[in-house]
Amino acid sequence: NVTSNFIYQTDLAKIFLKVLNKKGIINLGGKSQTIYKFVKKNNKKISKIFSKGEFPLKQDMNLSKLKKNIK
Repeated sequence: NVTSNFIYQTDLAKIFLKVLNKKGIINLGGKSQTIYKFVKKNNKKISKIFSKGEFPLKQDMNLSKLKKNIK
């Protein structure tokens, strides 16, 4: 139930090269999704657990500036 903007290293490298020379702070990440959904793509045996307050439920970032810069 915790959401974040996890992204694979290879995907991050492609995005990073596009924004390398841009000015200002640009959040880099993938689409907002639960950590479980991200991990489940590569490990079908993973079981779902829920945060009981150990982590904030929304850890995702605003990626609007990134989307604007990589078009």
